[in-house]
Amino acid sequence: MNYKILKLDFTTAVHFGSGGLEKSGNVPGADTIFSALFIEALKHGKSDVLLKSFQEGRLKISNAFPYIKEEYYLPKPIIRLDNDADGDSVIKKALKKLRYIPLSRFKSFINGKSDIRKEADLFGENLGEFALMEKVSMYTANEDEFNNLYALEVFKYKKGSGLYFFIGYEKDSDFETVCKLMESISYTGIGGKISAGYGKFELSTDTPDKDIVKNFENIGDYKDIMSLSLCLPRDEELENSLIDASYTVVKRSGFIASSNYAKTFRKKKDIYMLEAGSVYKNTFKGDIYNVSMENVGTHPVYRYGIPFFMGVR
Repeated sequence: MNYKILKLDFTTAVHFGSGGLEKSGNVPGADTIFSALFIEALKHGKSDVLLKSFQEGRLKISNAFPYIKEEYYLPKPIIRLDNDADGDSVIKKALKKLRYIPLSRFKSFINGKSDIRKEADLFGENLGEFALMEKVSMYTANEDEFNNLYALEVFKYKKGSGLYFFIGYEKDSDFETVCKLMESISYTGIGGKISAGYGKFELSTDTPDKDIVKNFENIGDYKDIMSLSLCLPRDEELENSLIDASYTVVKRSGFIASSNYAKTFRKKKDIYMLEAGSVYKNTFKGDIYNVSMENVGTHPVYRYGIPFFMGVR
């Protein structure tokens, strides 16, 4: 399989749903990226081809992760370090706060040789900032005009910082399709609509270092493997996949973003998944799950749950 990096350099603030308008995330999951790709593919009549490529394993994506200048970051693995500073409460607090590890210093972190406080400060000071924006929606009823005030939390990346995600592909045509769809999405926005002043980004590509690619390809050489994507094993895979695993379960829900799905906003079915950074002993395939409501809507709605494995230790 071939691997590339797609970089999103945001020129506006973003709002990624994280439990209401007043709470925003700053990194979208692989399921959010897939949903954006699928909705865009629907517009161009390519949704079936795209879905098949992912389902057959010819195409896969990771969660989005931060980059700061030239440094790519990976999720902190849910794993006990060889030296995790037992007894040092300051470092323990910094370790708990730290969510992402620089790719160039990932091995040092696993070996317990990172300066945890320095890494936490460096990341916190250079990625960006959250802000709470006051908004007003106006509507008219029976010739009377009403104003509805609300607050919206957004995140603004600092200059030189943004998001990226890995893409694995077997055919160049699949990679080109994803690039074209992402380029199209850059004009409408991800993490908010450009028409509302959010989610605009410039797209570029990069090639991952050979050392990281080895971690993707030689999974059998590792006793601990981490998924770089939010994922969910199939029912028949669940028991085996969780043997001696260290994982975090997250609830995924939300409204359907497609304007063509129904005349009114509809919610997706809730689904519980395993967070990126969870560490496993055994591999699994996962799946793409239909989370649309029965007998409602003009097209299926999918939740991406395929792992993107990386050897850790």
